[in-house]
Amino acid sequence: MLTRIQFNFFGGILNPIVTCVRCLCDTTISSITFDASGVCNFCKSHDRVASRYPLDSDNLELSKLVDAIKKSGSGKTYDCLVGVSGGTDSSFTLWWTKQLGLKPLAVHFDNGWNTEQSVRNIKRITDKLDVDLITYVVEWEEFKDLQLSFLKAAVPCIETPTDVAIHSVLYQTAAKEGIQYILGGQSFRTEGTVPREWSYLDSTYIQSVHRKFGKVALHSYPQLSLPKIFYYTFIRGIRNIPLLNYIEYNKIVAKEKLRIEFDWSDYGGHHYENIYSQFAFGWYLPRKFGIDKRKISLSGPVRSGQMSREEAVSKLELAPPVSDDIIGYVTNKLGITQTQFDSFMTLPPRSFRDYFTSYDFLKHLRIPVKVAVKMKFFTPVLYEKYYG
Repeated sequence: MLTRIQFNFFGGILNPIVTCVRCLCDTTISSITFDASGVCNFCKSHDRVASRYPLDSDNLELSKLVDAIKKSGSGKTYDCLVGVSGGTDSSFTLWWTKQLGLKPLAVHFDNGWNTEQSVRNIKRITDKLDVDLITYVVEWEEFKDLQLSFLKAAVPCIETPTDVAIHSVLYQTAAKEGIQYILGGQSFRTEGTVPREWSYLDSTYIQSVHRKFGKVALHSYPQLSLPKIFYYTFIRGIRNIPLLNYIEYNKIVAKEKLRIEFDWSDYGGHHYENIYSQFAFGWYLPRKFGIDKRKISLSGPVRSGQMSREEAVSKLELAPPVSDDIIGYVTNKLGITQTQFDSFMTLPPRSFRDYFTSYDFLKHLRIPVKVAVKMKFFTPVLYEKYYG
């Protein structure tokens, strides 16, 4: 194992941390463990997921999946649903579904923080591919209050309200349109798996935080409770499939393909197609919690052989590509003063475990979730995140 002194972006020395010998994950992740060789549990998780998605030359698993999707949509306008953000992964996924001869419906969740680039990217790719697009625009006053609640809660997972809402909208739309397959743009080979303590997704958690800190009732916010997940999955038979796991997906190659085909434009960072994500990942998490999510997004390509560990380390040594000017934009849009924001930054850091969640209940669902993964209703990445 490697031990190094980490410096924060203000030049102060933090505690020495231990880093995996294979990837960039380290002891800033509280749930990390190492074997005798210094390899972390997230690398072991990667290998287990990789065994579920073998990259054989015939791509038999992908062929079977495509046949099943086409069969499910026979005689229908759509046979699959793809969530789009304007980012690399979702844009490439939408393009790839058309290459496979599928009939996708594109769905976008607008949380009020879209960049001009993301909106332009979505329009260009859906127009050129002749794909219908549904955009769900969240009620701003509700969502703003929810985002403020998570800042007051002093937890790292301030994007949980967006992530849960996206999944809820995708399931709702799939059920309404009679679509059985949601094809996601997640790729463990290029993204890794975000630790649950950094990004815990749970509708009960959202309600708990909002009850304590919120002021506006959530009438229209798209919740996704466990009973709803059970209904969509086992009653309606909707499957959530990470399509890119079935191919040798390379983000650099994908960006160039999208640029040539659709005049798609890059936005400069992982999930930076959304301004609040830029703030959360590039500014808030490093400064308040010492969390750099690039350790996860860079570890995926390193494990997959798409990037050398040395190159990834050199990227990590640079500060996240985000300007301090973003704070003025965020505080203005949230309707708070700089003083109020500074008070959020000085709150003692907390985690999802400090609030009421469904986590204790979820721990008892290990076997049912494992069965659902085997039946390909859920991705094995989900199982690894909560049970691995």
